Amino acid sequence: MAEQYLSAFGVDADVLLAVAGSHDEGLVRAALGRIEELTEAGSLLRATGPAEVGAALREVVAGRPDPARPGGYTWLLELLGPVLGTPLGSAVLPGRHWDDLTDAFRVWGLPALAALWGRPWPFPAGAAASADDPWPFPSFTAAGELAVVRAELAGFDADRIHEDADLLPGGDDDAAEEVEELVAEALPAWVDGALAAGRGLLLVRDGGR
Repeated sequence: MAEQYLSAFGVDADVLLAVAGSHDEGLVRAALGRIEELTEAGSLLRATGPAEVGAALREVVAGRPDPARPGGYTWLLELLGPVLGTPLGSAVLPGRHWDDLTDAFRVWGLPALAALWGRPWPFPAGAAASADDPWPFPSFTAAGELAVVRAELAGFDADRIHEDADLLPGGDDDAAEEVEELVAEALPAWVDGALAAGRGLLLVRDGGR
């Protein structure tokens, strides 16, 4: 069965984006040193091969990303998130088409959450999404905007999710239960964690393990 995996990190966007062209071999070594631990914890979907990770990360820190690299570089964020930021949690949504939640959030009057969910965050800065593999899909909201997301979540009546289940992938009570857990529990906790750390919230959604 297809699933979508979400990882949440509290990060400083400037710190992450400064990786490109930094020539920071220490960061490369630090990231490679975390692979085994994070793989054993089930935290990595893709960044599990030290040789591939090392080659891709060195291209980024050298400031010479390869536009033809299969899959681009956004998959490195699942490793850089815990190295340069704070892991806040993860979730699994069964099935496909969870990007459609962007429209549901707008219908429910949650525009800031819709932006957090649906606005792509290129990495490295200016990089185009890979045409052959659009996953993973990172999105980011800065600390200053997270207070708006938190206010939206706090004022949201979760009963709307069940009343409007037809807006959800699958369109049934099972999907509504998944989204209620995401909106009422996981997202508020992740937003609060990022705010407590004085950082923005990076979500990394991936299409499968």
